[in-house]
Amino acid sequence: MGQTIEVSCPKCKKVFVANPHMLGSGMDFHCPFCDLYFPEKDSPKIRK
Repeated sequence: MGQTIEVSCPKCKKVFVANPHMLGSGMDFHCPFCDLYFPEKDSPKIRK
C-alpha cells in the first residue's frame, strides 16, 4: 500500500490525504471539500 500524508485545509479545517511527494515540491494542495488550492506553508497541520 502507498504512503500518504494528512493535510489540514486552512479554510474549512477538514483533513484530507495527499501524496508525500508533494512536500517540498512547490505544488499547491487542493482541498476536496471546499475546493481551495493552497501552498504547503498555509496548512495549519500536516501529519506524516
